[in-house]
Amino acid sequence: MDEAAAVAALAQLDIFASFSNDQLRLLAFVCEDVMLGPGEGLYAAGDAADGGFVLVSGALEAMHSPVEGSGRFRIDPVALVGEFGLMLTRPRGASVSAVRTSKLLFVPREPFLKLLRNHPELAEDVAAIIRAELSRYLDSIAQLGSRFAD
Repeated sequence: MDEAAAVAALAQLDIFASFSNDQLRLLAFVCEDVMLGPGEGLYAAGDAADGGFVLVSGALEAMHSPVEGSGRFRIDPVALVGEFGLMLTRPRGASVSAVRTSKLLFVPREPFLKLLRNHPELAEDVAAIIRAELSRYLDSIAQLGSRFAD
């Protein structure tokens, strides 16, 4: 993928909203193209995480539970996938595979973190976005928990 297309994809995501065009270009420079065919796995639950992915085209399916049909959801472009891998070294929490031919950008953790270390204002903005996402996630878990409590 050329730099302009990579920058355009990154710019569509909330987590990169406060990045300048130059910062997005630096990040795009270190990104790697990933192509998946239908049914091909991006990663499996438990795999080591060393970055995140930007789904540019195609469609993915994530499965959080080993129970067939449980905890599955579809991911459509443009989306950040495996975003905790940008910040944390913990294993992947879900398995993700392509529903159809999909094009992604791999954003490696270390260059992403280096950019945040060199620009503390970006780190603050990214932290606020992650906190908001985590809050929405915890709220959804609380709603599910209340359905099972009865």
